[in-house]
Amino acid sequence: MRNIFHAFILLIVSVPNLSAETYIASRQELWFNDSSYTKTSHHIKVGKSIVINDYKVFGEFGVGEDINEGTPVGSGLSYDYLRFGITKTFFDALRINVNYRSKMKSVGRDLNWIVVNTKYTF
Repeated sequence: MRNIFHAFILLIVSVPNLSAETYIASRQELWFNDSSYTKTSHHIKVGKSIVINDYKVFGEFGVGEDINEGTPVGSGLSYDYLRFGITKTFFDALRINVNYRSKMKSVGRDLNWIVVNTKYTF
């Protein structure tokens, strides 16, 4: 694992067409079921986005809380949040984004999923 990390750092340093940004972001979700509010999900994350030639690689880590209806802020289910992925645009028209997300809960099972987004512009 250590060798992979060193190879990644060497790749980043050696590629001439490289740009990067570091950011802080938040996300709030409101969950509904048959028009009834059920819970909210809030998380804040720190991320890094690196563009190498035509590829955008990103990673985020943060914390969050799921709050059921009627539960005060700060007493919901907390979790750590991880997301990383890659985005590539083909022929200036087809954008593909593949990313992995994980909610590492303090109680119960973790949630993990892979998301593939495509967008064709014409």
